[in-house]
Amino acid sequence: MNTINDTATVYTVEDWLFGCVNFAVSKETVTCILAEREVDGSQKYAKEVNVIVGEGEESKTIDVRLLKADLLKHIVLGAGKVNNTSDQDNGWAHSDGGYTLSPEDKKLMIDEANVIYSELEPESVFGKKKMRMRSAGIMPAYRDTDGTPMPRKPL
Repeated sequence: MNTINDTATVYTVEDWLFGCVNFAVSKETVTCILAEREVDGSQKYAKEVNVIVGEGEESKTIDVRLLKADLLKHIVLGAGKVNNTSDQDNGWAHSDGGYTLSPEDKKLMIDEANVIYSELEPESVFGKKKMRMRSAGIMPAYRDTDGTPMPRKPL
């Protein structure tokens, strides 16, 4: 039996990107991430998607997990707390939930993004480079600016 609408629903890359994290993400954020990777979000979801290329260039594909890693990176680098909002008017009510990211949540997201980056794009791994400097304190001068030894004063 045919129904009025026999059109199959196409699950797009943009739909997948909205659904791959359990946070309310703005359309502008997803659009920006897709634009940075030059991916058309309206194309059908696949593990590898086509990248928009200029005229005369050969086409290339990227793994969609890179888009997820970019989204996780965006969430981690953003605000740690997003407040919920609610509206009411004449019996009608609407609310959007907020969330708070703990340091442990951020670490898990960073780790997940870095696993993807280390496999597919090692130069994009973030949050791992720490420089440590050690100091021995201020050392006393035993010579003056001309190189002449200076007398030591007993403590």
